Amino acid sequence: MLLLEAVLALAIAGMLLVSIMWIVDGALEMSNVMADDGRQHMTQEALIAFLGRNFSQLPGNAEIELLREDAGSHFLSNLTFQNVPTSFSWSDQAISAEAVQISTVPTRSGDLDVVLRYYEEAILDDSDSTANVRAEPVAEIILLRDVFWFEWWARDGRALNDENQGYTETWDVQGRLPIQMELRVKFDENSDEIVHHFWLPPKLNPETVMRSQRRAAPQQSQGAGGRGSSGRDSGRGRDAGRDGGGDRRGGGSSRTRSAPPTPGGGSRPGPPRPGSPGR
Repeated sequence: MLLLEAVLALAIAGMLLVSIMWIVDGALEMSNVMADDGRQHMTQEALIAFLGRNFSQLPGNAEIELLREDAGSHFLSNLTFQNVPTSFSWSDQAISAEAVQISTVPTRSGDLDVVLRYYEEAILDDSDSTANVRAEPVAEIILLRDVFWFEWWARDGRALNDENQGYTETWDVQGRLPIQMELRVKFDENSDEIVHHFWLPPKLNPETVMRSQRRAAPQQSQGAGGRGSSGRDSGRGRDAGRDGGGDRRGGGSSRTRSAPPTPGGGSRPGPPRPGSPGR
C-alpha cells in the first residue's frame, strides 16, 4: 500500500508539473507574439512618421517620379526623389545623396520588402542634370519586411475637383510636384488595409525665383537710373541757386564791411545834401 501511494503521488506530481510547464510555455509564447506585434506596430508608425516628416520638408526644386509595374500577384513601385540632398536621412544621420528611391522588392515568400536606396548620381532627367539609369545605389536600408502589398498613388493639384481623375498610379511630370501622395499598405494577409495621405506643401522653385529676379533687375536699374539723374539735376539746380545766393549775400557783406564812400568822391555819388536839388 505504501508503494502504491508513492507511485500515485509521483504520477500526480508529474501531471501537475507538465500542466504548469505547458501553461508557462503558452504564456511565454503569447508574450513573444505580443512583443513582436508591438515592435512591428512601432516600426510601422515610425515609417509613417519618417515619410510624413520628409514629405513635408521637400525643397521647392525637388523632382518626383512614380513608376508602377504589374508583377502578377503584386504591383511593384519605384518612388524616386531627386534634388533632395539632406532629406530621407536615416537614424538622425546626415546622409547626402543626389537621389533617393523607395522601392518594393518581391521576396521568396511571395510578400514584399520595402527598400530605401541612396544614389550619388542623378537618375532622373531635369534642367540641371541628365539621368544615369544604370547607376547603382551606394546604400540600401530595408524599411519593412514581408509586407502583403505596398502601393503609392499621386494626386494632381490641377484635378482636385475630380475624384475619379485626381489620383494617378504614375507620375513623371517635370517641374511640378503632386499635391498629395496616398499610401495603401496591407502589412499581412489577415490585417486591414491602411490608407495614409501625405501632403506636399507648395513651395517656390529657387531657379524660378532667381530667373524672375534676373528679369526684374534691369527694369529696377533703369528706373533707379532715371530717378537718380532727375534727382541729381534738381540737386545741381538747388546747388546753383545756393551758389548764386551766396554770391549776392557775399557781395552785400563785402559792401557792408567796406568804408562808406565820401561825398562826391568815387564812382558812386554820395547822398544829396539837405536843400540841394535832387537827381
